[in-house]
Amino acid sequence: MNTTITRWIVLLVAGCALTSSGWLGWTTGRAPLLTELAEQDTAHTKEKLRTFERAAEVLQDAQDRGDALTTTLAQRQNQIDQLTREKHNAIAKVTTGRTCLSEPALRLLNSAPGLSVSGLTPATGIAAAAGATVAPNTDINNVVSTDADITGWAIDAGSQYEICRARLDALIDWHLKTPPATPATAESTHEH
Repeated sequence: MNTTITRWIVLLVAGCALTSSGWLGWTTGRAPLLTELAEQDTAHTKEKLRTFERAAEVLQDAQDRGDALTTTLAQRQNQIDQLTREKHNAIAKVTTGRTCLSEPALRLLNSAPGLSVSGLTPATGIAAAAGATVAPNTDINNVVSTDADITGWAIDAGSQYEICRARLDALIDWHLKTPPATPATAESTHEH
């Protein structure tokens, strides 16, 4: 009976040894794979971090460029507004108030693309003498324009054009990633 128990003990010890060595071999064999997976995970995480950092840099650059262009555009619009006010104030000094365009010419102007003539002097002598003007969206029959009306209208149209152009230039510069230019005066921008 001793031999049977001894055999069982030997078999049990051999089984445990085989199991232990198999587990040890399997764990040891997996170690390089687990190390490689961990290294790949670390490399992937670092790559994602670099991608996020680059995206943050690009976003910050775009924000900075947009802020600079917005500041430049605001300065340009202030220059245009100031120049428009100066020209409107100077109109009274250089115009006489004489009739410049009559109702048929004004009707043609009013129907031209992108144009609207409003705020002009009514043709009646009493209203003209009182300095009355036609309200916007009013029928322009029996309306005349004075040299001051047309000059003011042209100044406003030029101002609106310059503001639109400045906005489009800023938008184009943003898309082309061009740094903002120092705003020039409205008088020096007629070369565009």
